[in-house]
Amino acid sequence: MNQSITSKQQFLAQIISRRYCLSAVCLFALQSVVALMGALDLVISDLPSPIPFEYGRAIHLGLADFWPLIGTMGMVYFFMTAELNREIHSPRLARWQYWVVMLFTLSIFGTLALRLGNGREFLEGKPIFYLGICLALTLASYNLIRTLLTDRQNITPAAATMTVGMIFLLLLLLPNTITFNNPIVDEATKFWVVHLWEEMAFELTSVGFIATFFIVSGLANRTQIEKWLYLEASLAIIGGLYGTGHHYYWIGFPAIWLILGSLVSLVEVIPVGMLVHMTYKGLKSKEIHNRREKLTLWLLLSSVFYHVTGASLLGLFLTIPWVNLYMHGTYFTSGHAHLALFGSLGFVVLAGCYYVLSQGSEPTLQEYKGGVLAVIILNIGLIIMSSALLAAGLKETYLWRILGMDFMDAHLLLNPYLILRVLGGTMFTLGDLLLSWYIFKAWRETNL
Repeated sequence: MNQSITSKQQFLAQIISRRYCLSAVCLFALQSVVALMGALDLVISDLPSPIPFEYGRAIHLGLADFWPLIGTMGMVYFFMTAELNREIHSPRLARWQYWVVMLFTLSIFGTLALRLGNGREFLEGKPIFYLGICLALTLASYNLIRTLLTDRQNITPAAATMTVGMIFLLLLLLPNTITFNNPIVDEATKFWVVHLWEEMAFELTSVGFIATFFIVSGLANRTQIEKWLYLEASLAIIGGLYGTGHHYYWIGFPAIWLILGSLVSLVEVIPVGMLVHMTYKGLKSKEIHNRREKLTLWLLLSSVFYHVTGASLLGLFLTIPWVNLYMHGTYFTSGHAHLALFGSLGFVVLAGCYYVLSQGSEPTLQEYKGGVLAVIILNIGLIIMSSALLAAGLKETYLWRILGMDFMDAHLLLNPYLILRVLGGTMFTLGDLLLSWYIFKAWRETNL
């Protein structure tokens, strides 16, 4: 079933997937540089920059969404063929899809750099460009569905889950190509991308990759991993749809959504705990000798760590109504977002991209150690950066929301934490560039 995943590229889809993954890694490298410049701008207000802070922040937020999206497209094509052991329906369509998604993604960043946007936080590009992203997702969804329907008897849970995840990415973004006059509707649909992409759609595409990797590496057998996959997929959909409710209350929805969002968020912790237990058992019973798989596992374990801490536990803490009342919209939320979005999603996409781009090669011991060092630096940088934001958020909450201090006066007292954030961001950027270099080397050595 998965023989093709450990050999040289057998299918055109796996060759095409490499261009997606390489582009994603390049955008990831760009993102950390953009983010570091933005963090510096908060500390040094007169820092010369051709792009104003508000547009630089918009580019940073856009990159945070779209480099994982492009990497996920490549991962899904690669692991879909590995799971089903056959070609996708249309490799030509996959090639066209790549150029479509890259054209409109770069158009968003290019126009924002030229100070052309719509002022809508998190989705500040022109709506026509998001419609282009939807076109790429439509092509992907059609291609994946037709691939599954070609041989219905041999559809695997991992392949089906990745396909459903891709469809949800499309359905959740599509309403955001429309301009709504009602601010409540506008904010609600925005959270379908800001929150539900990560909590539900990306969750489904990621678990398909994790399931395939665990089977191939021997960390879990197919029966065991597929039981977890069914539960994870079900709770990702239910938990994502209703867990987002803790955002809805603050934009005008009934108070029941605040309670519902908090309670359902408890459920989302269950499959994460199961994955941790399964990983522990797998590592205890099997020692991985393949350096390529070991480096992939380092990235996956990083993702699991932040999934438990930054996404699940910290996210659960923030959904408590009495906590959310004071901390919503502070730097504390930003710290949680960094740990949840990059920590849990970014690391797993990097793991998949590295695995795809290094197929057919084995890193030398020196390259493996360099890759591990890059992952460690990334983790240290992320923890310092996010901890600084969390500490700043706690102080901001106390001074601004509890004592009632003027916002600007309170913000001036947060400078020490923001400087620490810059130091963490610098480490993160170094780790990012180092890891990107090793991934690029792996791609160059195996480029067919």
